Amino acid sequence: MVEYVDNPAGRLRTLLLDLHARSNTDQMQKQKPAWEAILELAEVDGTSVAREVAVVGAVVSLPAQVREAVRALPVDDERQEQLLTHLDGVERGMAAVLTRQSLWTVFTAFATGGVVPQSAAISSLSFCSYELHRHAPEPVISDEDLERVIDLINELIVEVAAATLPDQVKRAMLNHLFALLHAAHNVRFAGTQPLDDALFALMGATGRVNAQEDLERVGLWQRIKDAVQTLDTMLSAGQGAAQLGQGIAGFLGG
Repeated sequence: MVEYVDNPAGRLRTLLLDLHARSNTDQMQKQKPAWEAILELAEVDGTSVAREVAVVGAVVSLPAQVREAVRALPVDDERQEQLLTHLDGVERGMAAVLTRQSLWTVFTAFATGGVVPQSAAISSLSFCSYELHRHAPEPVISDEDLERVIDLINELIVEVAAATLPDQVKRAMLNHLFALLHAAHNVRFAGTQPLDDALFALMGATGRVNAQEDLERVGLWQRIKDAVQTLDTMLSAGQGAAQLGQGIAGFLGG
């Protein structure tokens, strides 16, 4: 079966398999707190508590998102129950993450003998992912696109931080840009909806009269506007790498 990451079931399945694969190459990983293993997988270096909490929060909320998404599917109740049969075990595993228990404890909560790839839960998540992909696929971003988006946001952060802006405007812009950056970093687990939400908030902030005037005065209004339009188009239409690359190149002056 083809696997998809345009839905929470597909993202959860990929996460669990990736964690298991890493622990198979290093047996000590199984005894490591699952919280730490997830942060290592997400390449979080431990310098930001907020980033750590955001990543783990995105991960442990996945089973609830799967349950909600499946309940919204246009299939009968019996089919929904079949799709969700083994989700309880995964939910127990995610609860173990929050209490800093070992990766092995997480695995054995839903997989006999900790053998994740052959578990009924992984098989069930595959079927959930297939149904969600058919009926409610989310916009997706390739790894390459995402890196370029992150570079774009980081450049904006540097420019806004260096600009001569009123403290209130600068603080608001930086808060929204950092929220956008966190959402971009969390796409692997949380999907693109939080990124879309953060972008919408940034659009609202830049549209305020005083903020727009101040940003225009320091030459940032058009640059931020172009970036917002590029990201908004990508998220709403699912642009490919070529289109996204052209938009970002234009924004960066390439």
